[in-house]
Amino acid sequence: MLRLRGSDLLPSIGRTIDVTNLTPTAVLTCDIEPDYGGRTGTTELLRDDKHATELLRWCHQQSLPLSAFIVTSLLTERFPAIASLREANADLHCHAFTHDVRTYYRNSQEEIGRAQEAFTAFFGKPAQGYRAPQGILLPGDEIALARHGFLCDSSIFPAKRPGLFDCRMLPLTPWSWQSGVLELPLAATAQRRMLTLSHLKLRGKALWKRILTNDSLPPILIIDSHLHDFFPPSSTTGLPWSLRLAYARNRTHGFALLEWLVNMLRERNYRFDTISGLVSTLRA
Repeated sequence: MLRLRGSDLLPSIGRTIDVTNLTPTAVLTCDIEPDYGGRTGTTELLRDDKHATELLRWCHQQSLPLSAFIVTSLLTERFPAIASLREANADLHCHAFTHDVRTYYRNSQEEIGRAQEAFTAFFGKPAQGYRAPQGILLPGDEIALARHGFLCDSSIFPAKRPGLFDCRMLPLTPWSWQSGVLELPLAATAQRRMLTLSHLKLRGKALWKRILTNDSLPPILIIDSHLHDFFPPSSTTGLPWSLRLAYARNRTHGFALLEWLVNMLRERNYRFDTISGLVSTLRA
């Protein structure tokens, strides 16, 4: 059973944003969450600062800005990885409060409010952006986002993921909800293939080269990644066997595959920005 049908969200869309005159723009985002989205019950990648610091250093070497979406319940434990992102003045936003999908589906609008409250208490200012767990923004959530002061959301994959969502009927490029919140859909090709670092690792560079030879990309790309895409945690206990196999593909090649993607996009004249920078451009 699908958690989300894009058709349920269509009545809440206000207008699409005209991006025809904008320079093609890509944004690298990283979801800061418990290991494997909480499936293993561990937080190994957050308990020292070496992983976040190495990711930041690599992005600096690539002249690549980074935006991060943080599960805000993590802020109560003062994880060193989050401290590194804060000290580096990374572009930071909310990734729900708990990332517990069962809790989220029951109380998504409460999660939105708690996420903003925790973010504001920790960083001293509200977050501009929000991201729901697993790409599931439920009907009515866009109203809660506006009520709690969010300027944008980047949750929707305009693609299909069996058992979770089918949003292939939604636009590939940004739109404004009727609530006034800007939606920055996550990257998908014209043929509705999700373009994330996890999918890049799963399919591999050779296949993606063939895909992108015959498939086009929209002018705005929000590319999703996770710390486990770069630094596989030691524990896979709790993962179903299908996910263990999936995460084993190109297990240690996250940086190399992302570098290939970045170089390819630059050859196609994409510039790289942050979520906050893109929101400023689109709102202008």
